[in-house]
Amino acid sequence: MNIPFPPRPKVALLPFLIASLLAAGPGIVHATPVAPAADAEAEAESSDEVPAEPDDATSLQGVEVEGTLTEGAQDLYTDERRTTAAVTEAISAEQIARTGDSDAATTLKRVTGLSVVDGKYVFVRGLGDRYSSVLLNGAQIPSPDPTRRVIPLDLFPTELLEGVVIQKSYTADMPGEFGGGTIQLRTRGVPVGFVAKLGLGFGYDSSASFDDGLGYAGGNRDWTGFDDGARELPGALADALADGTILRPQSPTNPGGFSAAELESFGEALAAKGYAVDSDRNIKPNSNLSGALGNSFTFGDVKVGVLGALRYANSTDHFDETRNSFGVLGDGSLVQSSGLDLKRTIDNVEMSSFLSIGADLNENHRLKNTTLLLRSTEDETQLAEGFSEDPGDVSRFYELTWIENELLATQFAGEHRFPAVRDLALNWQLTLAEASRESPNTRNYRYDRNNTTNAFQFSRRSDSNATVYADLEDSSEDFSFAFKLPMMLNDETYLDLSAGAGLLRRDRASEIRRFEFGGIGPLANDPTVIGGATPDLVFTPGTIGTDGFQLREVTRGTDNYDAAQDLDALFVSGDLNWKSAYRFTLGLRHESNDQQVSTFALGGVNAPPIVAEINTDDVLPSAAFTWLYSDDAQWRASYSETLSRPEFRELSSAPFTDPLLDLETIGNPDLEPTAIRHFDLRWEYYFSYTESFSAALFVKDFESPIEKIQVPGTGSLLSLANADSATNRGIELDWFRGLGFLGDRFEHFYGAANYAWIDSEIDLGGVNEIQTNAQRALQGQSPFVANLQLGYRNADNDLEGTLLYNVFGKRISQVGVFGAPDIYEQDFHSLDFNLRRQFDDEWTLKLRLRNLLDPKVEFTQGDEITREFRRGRELGLTLEWRPTP
Repeated sequence: MNIPFPPRPKVALLPFLIASLLAAGPGIVHATPVAPAADAEAEAESSDEVPAEPDDATSLQGVEVEGTLTEGAQDLYTDERRTTAAVTEAISAEQIARTGDSDAATTLKRVTGLSVVDGKYVFVRGLGDRYSSVLLNGAQIPSPDPTRRVIPLDLFPTELLEGVVIQKSYTADMPGEFGGGTIQLRTRGVPVGFVAKLGLGFGYDSSASFDDGLGYAGGNRDWTGFDDGARELPGALADALADGTILRPQSPTNPGGFSAAELESFGEALAAKGYAVDSDRNIKPNSNLSGALGNSFTFGDVKVGVLGALRYANSTDHFDETRNSFGVLGDGSLVQSSGLDLKRTIDNVEMSSFLSIGADLNENHRLKNTTLLLRSTEDETQLAEGFSEDPGDVSRFYELTWIENELLATQFAGEHRFPAVRDLALNWQLTLAEASRESPNTRNYRYDRNNTTNAFQFSRRSDSNATVYADLEDSSEDFSFAFKLPMMLNDETYLDLSAGAGLLRRDRASEIRRFEFGGIGPLANDPTVIGGATPDLVFTPGTIGTDGFQLREVTRGTDNYDAAQDLDALFVSGDLNWKSAYRFTLGLRHESNDQQVSTFALGGVNAPPIVAEINTDDVLPSAAFTWLYSDDAQWRASYSETLSRPEFRELSSAPFTDPLLDLETIGNPDLEPTAIRHFDLRWEYYFSYTESFSAALFVKDFESPIEKIQVPGTGSLLSLANADSATNRGIELDWFRGLGFLGDRFEHFYGAANYAWIDSEIDLGGVNEIQTNAQRALQGQSPFVANLQLGYRNADNDLEGTLLYNVFGKRISQVGVFGAPDIYEQDFHSLDFNLRRQFDDEWTLKLRLRNLLDPKVEFTQGDEITREFRRGRELGLTLEWRPTP
């Protein structure tokens, strides 16, 4: 049901009806207003004076409204953006379909003030994932990425989403960790009737498809995204290490160690997993398959809906990159310290499944269960050639990586209304989630060129090879509930009182085991041995043993950690609507947080773990004001105080590799939470219930922001520290409108544009011992982000085309140290096109063109290029069948 915008009633009917519609998903909505229907009717007619009732009038105590709504419709999400007390952006399933985007991260870059880094991590108002949070149907969820606070949003297929709401100003009902904003993902609801869909798609990538790429021998089930055991630790070795035992050789000081024969057996079994890289592998085109099936049923007075969906996608990316690094001379000029030509081939397998079951017990009580399984697997083969120290010494670096990311979440939720208690509403949810990341048998090895023969041979360096097994499990239990009591103060004023609580319990376990083959005998330096083309010809049964190479464990004492978080929250808020023109919202949230990380050494019975703790009690106020000075326009203003806590990994002294910078990073147990103050002002004008224009101003002040620093005397090792302060401010403009106002010939065209100008400055204060700039922009913040969209949809809605343009300004990727300039990721312009053609009620063909401009991705330091590559252009075709009942 489309809801137009009449003059706002001075009763609680319209807000309650809208809230019910948004909460219900597809179905029948019943609402009973508190005020008599006669008052509502008088307001709907915009009368200044309520006429006297005739003597024979019958006073109605309630009215029932029935209607069906289209889930994910643009008008509903535009309406929510207008009626909420906070500054929000909303993108519906209808809008997402126009973009043709396949995952949440890609579609969010089209929202005002949002940008995406590395195709996964969303920056809200220029603030990175440290200052962003993600909720799934209102619940906090763990991340399978051990180096990031929030879950990578490319893990969420857009096919499973009803829409996304980005809340940019804080309200007390939200988690207190709030910086740039909170991204609220909403999965699809249950259907009101039979629905079915089957989709089959193929894609072409100009940089990969049908070209030669890299690969290696994996498992027979790699195409499913599940390792079939080909990369597992060999059985005997796994058994030997199962209780945390360190692989150490037997010696007089370590009589309980492993014998030479055992180490030889373990080494031969591990080496048999293979190392050889195939550089002539033919890359196949991308493909995807999806399906959904649902229906509704009636059992007596109870209406039940069920919806299930599955999706599988297989794609390959290939990149030819240049990577350089530079040092700084005494006069401030840069000198190249390394130069590599890099080839990367990445196979991506995505699988997702979704099941939603909902029951309308009656018009006042609704229950729902949603279960979601998301999997994303990356299989990467990497070959780099060049110099890492001396330009005259050329080497080849190989890396074989397999990573399985998984999120399993099940959520139980209820919505209840109690008419006998002044229409008191109760909403609750319980979410159980587990995220995991498995990275078995990551192999790195190095070959150095012999400058005499010009032949490459296995490196004699101590860091010539490594094999790493990493495993992470992060589980959470999130329970929250909220009461809402609507109160009519008089015919023109109503007050909503809300109160609620939440509990969050998180546990994480991270384990890393590192191994290498070290030379202990003459065969390890034999030219006929190390001249083998691959380590398969170097590490053989004939060379593994006391006269050649021996397997040893080099797991660090800080590689493994356990972490836990207990967070309890209470909130109260009041929302006063006075004369349907002035709206005041006040809220207060209290959060008690107990966070602990214990880093421990395997086998270190006498070595106590390194424990870092954060115990805080925080009171977070929020206030908002809305002035609805006309039927079409309104002003908003808000103030709030929030915080940002260090993530588990950031408190642990366990080293990890930053995936964006590709640099080793260690945490800091002494980190403190960042305090943030927010100021927001926005003007909104609505041309219709789907068309709008807005202009916003925001300012954020940070106390003790967390920043990356370089550890003195370690080369490129990074750590984290609390800086003194930071400020983030900006202006946002957003416009969406049909172009029919330009004339009849433009009746079926529509346009959209948004622009965000963002400025930030951080004062590092006492933590800046080595960074070049004590005052600079926040890392990862773009000075501007812009989107343009032009679309056409014919009168029959069976043909639609959309042209989309996106650009972000250059941003600091890596902070410069010891006089070297900061490294910037340069501006990037992308142009996409989507076409949808529906042939009849059942068949639809979709065409998707991506990155049509294909500019270089470029990182610079001063006038030098540190990294550059092209992503390639993409073409996708999808055929959908939606059978009608």
